[in-house]
Amino acid sequence: MKEKVLEVQNLSTSFHTERGLLKAIDGVSFDVYKGEILGVVGESGCGKSVTSQSIMRLYDEKYAVKYSGRVLLNGRNLFDIPYKRMQDVRGAEISMIFQDALSSLNPVLQVGDQIMEPLRIHQKLSKGDAREKAVEMLRLVGIPAPEKRITQYPHELSGGMRQRVMIAIALACRPRLLIADEPTTALDVTIQAQIMELIASLNRQLDMGVMLITHDLAVVAQMCSRVVVMYLGQIVEEADVLSLFDRPMHPYTRGLMASIPQLDGDRTKRLYMISGTVPLLSQIPTGCRFAPRCPYATERCRQEMPPLQEAEAGHSVRCWQPVRGGAQGKEAQ
Repeated sequence: MKEKVLEVQNLSTSFHTERGLLKAIDGVSFDVYKGEILGVVGESGCGKSVTSQSIMRLYDEKYAVKYSGRVLLNGRNLFDIPYKRMQDVRGAEISMIFQDALSSLNPVLQVGDQIMEPLRIHQKLSKGDAREKAVEMLRLVGIPAPEKRITQYPHELSGGMRQRVMIAIALACRPRLLIADEPTTALDVTIQAQIMELIASLNRQLDMGVMLITHDLAVVAQMCSRVVVMYLGQIVEEADVLSLFDRPMHPYTRGLMASIPQLDGDRTKRLYMISGTVPLLSQIPTGCRFAPRCPYATERCRQEMPPLQEAEAGHSVRCWQPVRGGAQGKEAQ
């Protein structure tokens, strides 16, 4: 039986605002297993990054945010840990690659010092041993001449190299779980492919769980074993990658797939677009949250919130009338 690295159970995240408490994440539950890559997809504003940062407890819990639910990392509930002690968990047991390496790296510190920091804090290595390990990590992530690069500053490196440095920092202490939040943002296509292949390779080498947040369904199809589709703070569909791409059931998932350009498709045909936009948290609709944009919505959809339930073995969907059949349907017409 596969070992669970992460168990997210009924996670909700609400932010204190001038309009009161607004719930950005609403009852999200999923698992990440050792050695697997779980894809988390959805449009901007659907709660993917908020979910990941809630797992890491990166928000100001005194003034900004309120959590509920449970986040179990290797069986231990992270919400039971005093907030100040979370710094012992981050970087050691769970790490994160952020979207923009240039803004995430410290511009006034050499990249070597930034890789050495978690090693000295979590593994109590001497400066010399930490430096040697930092060189090893740069070599592991495919940076040439690591002995030279370790003395350089972030602005002296290319975008691809900076992202590799971020990965080196995240993996320095061999965490059990890696969260990669849009790790190829602002990189060119060639470098994106290299970074994703690097993450997949390290996942196999280190046998760690990976939670990959991305907009790119092609990357999901290539790298992930299971997929979670999020919309407006909720999971609307979850399945293994083959089932999801072969038989997407939620109209939102089908719309996302129908909007992917097809290399062998009719180039004169206009690319499908999901109508409307993701609503603001202060304007969440009654009933199914996707109903205002759904081509299949009924009055029941507009009035009652559907539960997330299993429609097939291992395939769950939040919809009153899940669509059966292939990926093409009313969305692509």
